[in-house]
Amino acid sequence: MAHSVKLAPCQIDYLNLVRALAAQIVLLGHSTAYFLAGHDRGGRWETSGVLVFFLLSGFLIALSVQQKRDRTDYGFGHYLIDRFCRIFSGYLPALVLVAIVDGLMRDQPTYPYAASSTPLQWLGNLAMLQEYPVFQILRRLGMAERPWFIEAFGSGRPFWTVAIEWWIYLFFGYLAFFVARRKRLNRRDILVLAAVGIVPIYNAMGGVGQCLSFVWMIGAGAAWAQDRLMRRGGPQALPGRRRWAWGIAGLILLSTVLLAGRLLATEGRIYDLQFALFAAGALFGLFFLLGLSPITVPRWISRAIDRIADYSYSLYLIHYTVLIWFVVHRPSADHYDIGTFVEIFLIANGAAWVFWFLFERHYHRIAGAAKLLLDRRHETRALSPRT
Repeated sequence: MAHSVKLAPCQIDYLNLVRALAAQIVLLGHSTAYFLAGHDRGGRWETSGVLVFFLLSGFLIALSVQQKRDRTDYGFGHYLIDRFCRIFSGYLPALVLVAIVDGLMRDQPTYPYAASSTPLQWLGNLAMLQEYPVFQILRRLGMAERPWFIEAFGSGRPFWTVAIEWWIYLFFGYLAFFVARRKRLNRRDILVLAAVGIVPIYNAMGGVGQCLSFVWMIGAGAAWAQDRLMRRGGPQALPGRRRWAWGIAGLILLSTVLLAGRLLATEGRIYDLQFALFAAGALFGLFFLLGLSPITVPRWISRAIDRIADYSYSLYLIHYTVLIWFVVHRPSADHYDIGTFVEIFLIANGAAWVFWFLFERHYHRIAGAAKLLLDRRHETRALSPRT
């Protein structure tokens, strides 16, 4: 995560640890379905990881925007460059990698994604149209599948969440940098928000993951609380810090109890707004508690957490392709093979680190160069004589 936000070192370590664990849980959950059948009924592990990703994304993006949007040297163009480079530095190479690997598997009779590994599907994923609301609505109305119904490309099954994130970034960024500053909506705002808001609005009501836009907003709400706290001097400036600490500890305990109760009430359903609220209470409650009572993490542990968290996005993007390669070439008749399960875990992590090293880790440098070009263009326009 970005280290420019004003957080205690242990809070940064905590968020990085949560992000790293979420990616590993998604990998384990998907692998379990094929090689440890029966240990994760209903795909709860991977859906839990996705839920945590959306909570963290809402928190980190909203907090970053709140701290930057009042700066004169940071505008919507800079925000868009940051978000584009962050997403596509890993996503575009992943699209290419999936196309290559799936091309090698396509002729295998056990390859399950031939219908979604076409050039049209690839281009649709590049344009972030996978599981676009129009396609989902037409399916609900009973229309049979069409080749132009864009879904996640080939074995890149996790790509559907990347599209939701992208459109939320556009929608939220426009609100933050234009509408919130003017405190009113004009006709152009309505048209732009209508265009970029289709995916976020649809995924607030339902969608593949059930109200994931609201989950993202819960994380953004926690970011708003953190920003207000920092503007008032941070946790150290709070009167009665011990009472606050006990209150937050109580919130964590209550959220955990409610979370367990909700799991029982819904028979383990993870994509559920109440479940997300209770999970956020526990997740961010611990985050704020660490801000009130910071702890010192040994440097080697902090660095280890950083290294594992660094490639979590890359792992999320490519792990399923690694898994499907094993499913196609080394299937398990009874879907139970502990040795292959461990092998997939190790290879997916190793491949993700290499992928991060080659592609994703450069996004800061690419974004910095793009923002420098944008600033120079603005300076040139400002200095050019008006006619």
